[in-house]
Formats: sequence, C-alpha cells, structure tokens
Amino acid sequence: MSLIILLCWLLPMAIAAGAVGWYLLSGAGRQREQSVMEQFQLNLQLAADRVTSAAEASRLPSYDPELRAAWNQYRQDGEYAHLYRQCSALLTRLYQSDSRFRYAAFCFMENPREKSIVALSSSAGLLSSRQARDQWREALPSVLGLALGLDTSVGFLERDGELYLVRNLMDADYRNFGILVLALNNDYFYGDLALLPWASSVTVDLGRGTDLTVKGEYIPGEHDLEYNVRQPDFNLWGCAEVDYSVLMAGFQTYPWLLGAMGRSLLLLFTFRFFRQKISQPIRELMEGAGQIRQGELGYQIASGTGSREFQYLTDSFNQMSGQLRHQFDQLYQEELARRDAQIKALQAHINPHFLNNTLEIINWQARMSGDVAASKMIEALSTVLDAALDRKGSPQVRLAEEMTYVNAYLYIVKERYGQRLAVETDLPEELMDCLVPRLILQPVIENAVEHGIGPSGQVRVILRGFRREGLLILEIENDGGLSREDEAHIARLLSPDCDTRNEPSGNIGIANVNQRLRILYGPGRGLSITKGEGSAVIARLTIGRGDDGPCHLRQTTTDNK
Repeated sequence: MSLIILLCWLLPMAIAAGAVGWYLLSGAGRQREQSVMEQFQLNLQLAADRVTSAAEASRLPSYDPELRAAWNQYRQDGEYAHLYRQCSALLTRLYQSDSRFRYAAFCFMENPREKSIVALSSSAGLLSSRQARDQWREALPSVLGLALGLDTSVGFLERDGELYLVRNLMDADYRNFGILVLALNNDYFYGDLALLPWASSVTVDLGRGTDLTVKGEYIPGEHDLEYNVRQPDFNLWGCAEVDYSVLMAGFQTYPWLLGAMGRSLLLLFTFRFFRQKISQPIRELMEGAGQIRQGELGYQIASGTGSREFQYLTDSFNQMSGQLRHQFDQLYQEELARRDAQIKALQAHINPHFLNNTLEIINWQARMSGDVAASKMIEALSTVLDAALDRKGSPQVRLAEEMTYVNAYLYIVKERYGQRLAVETDLPEELMDCLVPRLILQPVIENAVEHGIGPSGQVRVILRGFRREGLLILEIENDGGLSREDEAHIARLLSPDCDTRNEPSGNIGIANVNQRLRILYGPGRGLSITKGEGSAVIARLTIGRGDDGPCHLRQTTTDNK
C-alpha cells in the first residue's frame, strides 16, 4: 500500500519535472539561437563599417594637392623621377602606419607594369617588401581588368586568399591616370568573425567573385546563417555554419539531472532549487535584457534569492546597465552639440543623397563646359558637405581625414581671397593618425579666416600641432587682433553655461567646438582664444584625456611592429 502511495506521488512529480525540464531546455535553446544570430549580424555589420572606412581612406589621394601638382608637372616636362618620388612619399604618408592595410600600390596607366610603386605597411607582419612586390605583379592583370569598369567607384578583388581594394585616380580632365590598390588586412576586418566559437566555418563576399573563407571550410547545409549588409559602395554578404555540438554543450547535463530528479524523493526540493536559484534569476536577467532592448537603459534588477554566482551576474548586469545609460547620455549630449551646427540644413529637410547627386550633375556640366576651376570648387564643396552632413555617424576621425576637409574648405575660400590669403601648416607626420572629433578644426579655421584680416589687409593663418603630456594640442594663429569687446564676447561663447540656441548662426561654430571637447574629454579640455605677440590671435584646441591621449591608434600600430 505504501508503495502504491509512493508511486502515485512520484509519477505526477516526475511528469511535472519532465515538463519543467523541457520548458527550460527549449527556452534556453531558443535564446541561444537568437543570441547567435544577433552576434553574427553585429560582427558582420562591424566588418562592413571597417570596409567602408577603408573605402573612405582610398579617396584621400584624390584631393592631395601635391600629387596633382606632380602629375601636372610630369605632363609638361615628362620627368618621371619627380612624379615617382611624390607618389611614393604620398603612399608612405597615408598608408604606411595604417593597420587596416598590408601594403599600398600605385600604377600609372601609361605603363602599369613598369611604372608601379609599392609601399609596405607596418601591419604586413612577416611579409617582406619583395614578397609584396611579387604579389602585386601577380595581381596586376586582374586589377587592370577590374579598373576598366570602375570609373570613379571603388571595387574589390580576391586573389589567393588576399582581398584588394581598387580605385581609379582622375586628373583635372577627368581622365584615369593611375590606379590605387590597397591590400586589406583580413585580420583587422574579419578577425571578430573568425573568433565566433559556435561557427565551424565563416565565408564573406563583397561581390564580383570576392568569396573569402574566414574560418574553416564552408559546406552548404541546413544549419547556415546568412546576412547581407548594404553599404553605398558595396554589399557585404556573410554565411556561417553553426556547430550545434558547441552551441548546446552547456545543456548536455540536463537529461541526467532530470533522470536523477525523477528517481529521487528529493525531486520537489530540486525543482524548488532550480526555480528559485536558476530559473528565476535567468528570467529576471532575460526581463532586464528585454527592457534594455526596448530602450530602458539604466534598468536595475533587484537583488533576489539566487546563488552567489547569479548574484555576481545580477550585480554585473546592473553595473553594465548603469554604464550604458551614462555612456548614452554622454553620447547624446555630444551628438546634440555636434549636430548644432547643422540645424539649418536639418530644418530645411535637405536630403544628403539629393544634394550630392545635384552637385555631381553640376560638376559634370562644368567639366563638359571646360570650367575646370568651377569643377574643382564643386569637388571641394562636396568634400566639406560630406563631413558636415556626416552620413556615417562616426564621431571621431583621423587627423589626416580632418585635414582633408580643412584643405577642401581652404581651397574654396582661396578662390574668394586670392593672393590675400596665406596659410601655413606645421603638423608633424606622427600626428596624422591621432583620433579627433569630426569637424573640430574647420569651424576654428573658418573663424580665423573671417576675423584674421591684419593691418596690412592680408589674411595670414598658421596651423600647427604638437603633443604635450599625452594630449594633442592644435593651434590656429591669425593677425586679426582682439578688442576688449571681442574678448568679452569670446569669454561668453566659451563659457560652460553658453546656450548656442540663443546665439546667432555665425557664433555657433566655436561654441559648439568647445562644448563638444568638454563633453568628450572633461573639464580643462576644449577651445581657448588668447592674444599673442603684436596683433596675433591664437586659438588653441586641447584634445585627449591625458592617459594615452588621442593618438592611441598610432601607439598601437607601433607596438605591433
């Protein structure tokens, strides 16, 4: 009788335990699959953003004034040695210290096999200069075939497991005089994809036969994950084969545990333990993750009755949520300040694609009419607008890219001032890889030009930079002079309490720059404008936090050599 009573008690409890176990396993499995898909999409989006940054870096030679001057001189006197030195120096300056590329190559369309230049990057690893040249010679026929159909767009080429970025360079008459090729550092672009623990193989494709196996050997099957990231210049397609033995490794002990629960009188206590110590904390963590996904940043989970390990996870979750809220608030404030200078464009609902397409049409009309000067001004204006509209939403750029926008702006204003405007630049090459906030220099340069008319009627602007105690210092000097009224006005604009919404549009620039630097790097950083010797006025930008400074990218590259 007692046996019957015991069985009648154990059977419903065993069924209940099995149902509970199935619920836990299925729920955890679905959560794992969703997490795997989100992780794959995130890593693929990150790879696409890095490829986009490489495409943007390939545009830099197109606006280099020294290269254009060297090419024009070569067309006049036919002296190739000077042109070769200028191109070699340009490749070394732009790409030698860039960890995104293994090497950079450039060939002239007149004789691409003989007139070629190869610059080895610091990220090349064990690759020697001779090996880089051998690879370049083998890839050259494929590069020439691809470049014929590119026009002004960017293309990609895969050869023997190496990916190459290809872009044509045009002269003032819009003729292709050379081809720039950047050998991509696959570890930089796709290294995160190769480290996915649950993926037995990962393959990416940039179109036109650029399949690249990042991890393992891809075999199409039913357990594949596919995702496509669309970018203006390319589409990045990725496919991963899921290894479910690795994915479900953490759940292999559950059947044995459920069997032990069904054969033991401790079933009830075990179920209560799982519910109180595991299921409830997991559900609370899942609920907290859902709240954050819905935008409830800073959501806090109350301390429960979970184990010490789950208490540690709960505390870590709460700390992470708080940090996310703090970082979001900081980024939001910085975004407000960064977008302040674009208020008028945004209020007018200007479509960046429409604006760029319109400028491109005007540029073609100018070139077809033979107005090269107008075409060059349109190209410079397009570069400035790309930076101002910031379609990528990148808060920081390399100083070299920031100088591209400054040079484009100065090209435009030189058409206005002519010989009255003189600009001197003293920026050491070691500073060009420093990260600075986007559009941090152009507003200050613009202010210096507008107010820098000296006693002689000339406009002289000097831009110099240096490092001091882990900080990047950029100084812009002009001869405009400062009156007492000017000093009072500047003090008000650079005050921490300055509200740019109440300022005229012409005063937003320097106030916006100062606020952005203070938000990003804290008190003691930002913009200052003081008197120099004579009528000189010096605007000083202090960038960085003082630990590793804004030049950590170059420091990392140096460490990897």
